[in-house]
Amino acid sequence: MRKVLVFFLFLCWVPQALALMSPEEEAELGRKILAEIRAQAEIIEDPELTQYLQRIGQRLLRHAGPHYFTFHFFILRNSALNAFALPGGYIFVTSGLIEEVDREDELAAVLAHEIGHVQARHVARRLAALQRLQLATAGLSLAGLLLGGGKAGSAVAVTSSALALTRALAYSRADEEEADRRGFEYLVKAGYDPAAFLSILEKIVRHRWLLTETGPNYLLTHPAPPERIAYLESLVQRYPSPKKSPGDTFYLRRLQVRLKVLTHDPGNLVVRYREALKLSDDPMLRYGLGLALARSRFFPEALQELSLVVRAFPHRDYFRLDLAEVYFEAGQYRQAQAWLRDYLSRHPGNLRARWLLARTYQELHRWKEALAAFKELEPKLSDLPEFHYYYGRLLSEVDREGRAHYHFARYFALKGDFRVARYHYRQALKYLPQKDPLREKIAQKLQALGPPKS
Repeated sequence: MRKVLVFFLFLCWVPQALALMSPEEEAELGRKILAEIRAQAEIIEDPELTQYLQRIGQRLLRHAGPHYFTFHFFILRNSALNAFALPGGYIFVTSGLIEEVDREDELAAVLAHEIGHVQARHVARRLAALQRLQLATAGLSLAGLLLGGGKAGSAVAVTSSALALTRALAYSRADEEEADRRGFEYLVKAGYDPAAFLSILEKIVRHRWLLTETGPNYLLTHPAPPERIAYLESLVQRYPSPKKSPGDTFYLRRLQVRLKVLTHDPGNLVVRYREALKLSDDPMLRYGLGLALARSRFFPEALQELSLVVRAFPHRDYFRLDLAEVYFEAGQYRQAQAWLRDYLSRHPGNLRARWLLARTYQELHRWKEALAAFKELEPKLSDLPEFHYYYGRLLSEVDREGRAHYHFARYFALKGDFRVARYHYRQALKYLPQKDPLREKIAQKLQALGPPKS
């Protein structure tokens, strides 16, 4: 994560103009930073979790007026309670924050606040402030400031350049208040409980100590001085809580268990869930045990536990999807196919199920069905690195080498390995016919990557 921030800041001072960058420039910068984040940190690339976050974000954005950008929402594996917006509408929420919320309204409040920052162009204004600092001469101070928490970092973080950088990076109090007011409006209009703004802020304040040894204060994007709490309380008092929130608390709880299993040691979780089940026969504990067993590759036991969960919740179809995924991971592709087709007959738009079925067709060597499924999914999953990796493998199996190399290039570009991405783009050009329209897109991708570093 620290390397990500170093890269982010170096990118920030590349533009020469001191004026506010255009939305197009900001979006391009955001794409570059996103690739570097993928290379240096762990994004939870789970279609269902991402779709859930995207759904909340889009619900809020319907009330945010015209957009400068196409917004994207990501989960960063990090135990701290935090969220932040990058240039171009890329919004990150930490896994620790999602695990801590009690209801969807609180998560929506965090996203609304970050959308408020982006809509107000606060990110672009911070970048302009960085450009004015002539930071190219402050490399050592910058590294020390960003390393924070270690001896090497603290030794140089007190320089005047570092202090100036801290001031430039931090949102001003006016920025925070504007993001709060904008976000509050989006939250209320979307039907969420306005009191969630206060309850999640209180949780973040209680956990603020988690960041004290891991980075400088400007990383905490939700400071809460007393006056901020006061004006938020005054806003909340003006609006009654809705009779019914749009969020599904049970579904959120399930996703929190799923996220916990994806971000914690599964062996430890197996022990913890088994101990907890001795005290309570809560099916959600059994659900966590089943997922943890699957991640530990104890598939027969995982299938047994998840089958019990499916029987406990016959009307909660998403547990059937979890069972189908474990069948897939266990290599029982025909069983996975049957469960997935049954699920999709009732939920045809579910991205996770469609993605799993496409992969199932691929593993069964049903090339025609797999190609059709991947083609349909490409517009929806084009930001998912693994989509391009497996699409590349599929295309290679059916001797479409030019397009296979293109998707391998997309995979490595999204992962931040630009050297290997260039190689595959060039290989794609060797195989593609001269009149293939994909060649023009590849040329644009190569130009965007720029020349290789010496």
